[in-house]
Amino acid sequence: MGKHENPSQARTSRYEAAGVSMDRGDEAVDLMRPAVEATHGPEVVSYPRGFAGLYALQGFDDPIVASSIDGVGTKVLVARALGHYGSIGADIVNHCANDVLATGARPLFFLDYVASGKLEPGTVAGIVRGAAEACGSLNIALIGGETAEMPGLYGAGDFDVVGTCVGACEREEAVTGERVEMGDAVIGLPSNGLHTNGYTLAREVVEDAGLSYSEMPEGLERTIGEEYLIPHRAYVREILALRESIDVHGMAHITGGGLPGNLPRALGGLGARLYPSSWEEPPVFGFVRSRGGVAEEEMRRVFNLGVGFCAVVSEAEAGKALEALRDAGCEARRIGEAVERGGVEFVS
Repeated sequence: MGKHENPSQARTSRYEAAGVSMDRGDEAVDLMRPAVEATHGPEVVSYPRGFAGLYALQGFDDPIVASSIDGVGTKVLVARALGHYGSIGADIVNHCANDVLATGARPLFFLDYVASGKLEPGTVAGIVRGAAEACGSLNIALIGGETAEMPGLYGAGDFDVVGTCVGACEREEAVTGERVEMGDAVIGLPSNGLHTNGYTLAREVVEDAGLSYSEMPEGLERTIGEEYLIPHRAYVREILALRESIDVHGMAHITGGGLPGNLPRALGGLGARLYPSSWEEPPVFGFVRSRGGVAEEEMRRVFNLGVGFCAVVSEAEAGKALEALRDAGCEARRIGEAVERGGVEFVS
């Protein structure tokens, strides 16, 4: 070993030559730190440079913890094509928070994971800042995360975004669908577009039609890229307001699998009869359906088609539920009812 050689510098240099830069990782962390720390309240326990996030669970008598993990999927390819990354962070926060919400729990904290072939500090920081902004709007702490640079596993420009949300509620407040009864009303909360599901099909429709994301075909009010990157809608404030007003028997987050794949999970073994004409469908679904020649049955199984979240309530309280949601800024609709036979039936 030469007299000027530092072992740690030698290892770092060799590691970077292999494709991983620890300096880029440190830079990304420095860029995102202010946005992350802005989401911390007194419940986040100080643990500087610690190995895990610490959160003080307070105010519960008999708490149960709910958790969810998911990814943004191939929506990241649309973000990469357009060079717009902030909405991807909001996507994963809102998606996971809605999953936790559907159990009856209140989302409390979130962790993110961003992996790439070559870590671009500005891009990663943009994604995490978007996540932090979404967390702040929902009163969720962004308590930790991880960035990974993995050349060889990911190609140049490739990246993936994953998140985990944890929430809690009193045991008696959990919503499992077991109290759903025949005749209960299904309330649909509107989506604002594709959310984070079906992007492999949605992207293929654009490619097969020879279109670009910068185009605005007839029927759309935005370019295709703008439509495809609209963030996944969060329903936390609306559902918390609803539950303060009435007793909710079941809840479902409508993600991959659409209404047929997700609503039955909230019905305690019963089925549902839905009336598609009772809600409005964002134009992006008509674009995918017509340009892609996608059959209606497949559209219903892949996409939310305008309903991003469902709450199941007694028929007697359906009007009160709609009023509570409207007061919370959500124009929800009564879209159907629980029936004896399992599955979801769509009625014209």
